[in-house]
Amino acid sequence: MQKTIIAAGGIVKNEKEQFLMIYRLGKWDFPKGKVEKEENLELAALREVKEETGIENLTLTMPVMQTTHYYILNRESICKITHWFEMSCSSSTTLTPQTEEDIEQVIWVSKDEVENRLSNSYETLRGLWGCYRGVKKLGS
Repeated sequence: MQKTIIAAGGIVKNEKEQFLMIYRLGKWDFPKGKVEKEENLELAALREVKEETGIENLTLTMPVMQTTHYYILNRESICKITHWFEMSCSSSTTLTPQTEEDIEQVIWVSKDEVENRLSNSYETLRGLWGCYRGVKKLGS
């Protein structure tokens, strides 16, 4: 039997065209988390980004796409579907990693640095970033 988890997260950009990344469990990532009961995808994405990074002044600007990945946890097959949204906020916002979720770092990086860091990440996130770059025409 396979369990399905619905999650939501954000590709967060500031006015300097920098992107927010988190470092968790030895990998670079974008903030995301499980959608709670009675919560819509947009609110879940905003809540999760806020919880994982400490950012208060987020604005959701547009849906990006959804990703799906599969893994085994405690001998159970999991299908995780994550709905991604573009968000914006000020670079002057204080960043605070949610250490109880094993987040060690929260940082702003340039678009080129996003690609460098995603070399130490998950394949689904590299696909997400490639799709996002294509939609937003961020250049090569």
